Amino acid sequence: MGTGVLRCGICGSGRLSPVAQLRTVEGQNDRLRLKFPRPRAYKLRPAFDVDFARACLDCGAVLPFLSDVDLARLNETADNLSDYDT
Repeated sequence: MGTGVLRCGICGSGRLSPVAQLRTVEGQNDRLRLKFPRPRAYKLRPAFDVDFARACLDCGAVLPFLSDVDLARLNETADNLSDYDT
């Protein structure tokens, strides 16, 4: 059962930074994107922008996550996504 405390996925610390925008050094419009395989030929690959992150104040790990909009889109399409391992 969860305690309601967000923890680092690497070291387990509860000491995380506030939410920050996640951008590359090349530019404000360059961002990480979660991309899945094409569902069929000639279909676009489902992609979701990873816009935000927190940093662990103990080990320095960066924990990226989706915006509310992209998370809702991912949940709508999750059953139709395939993974690379199959």
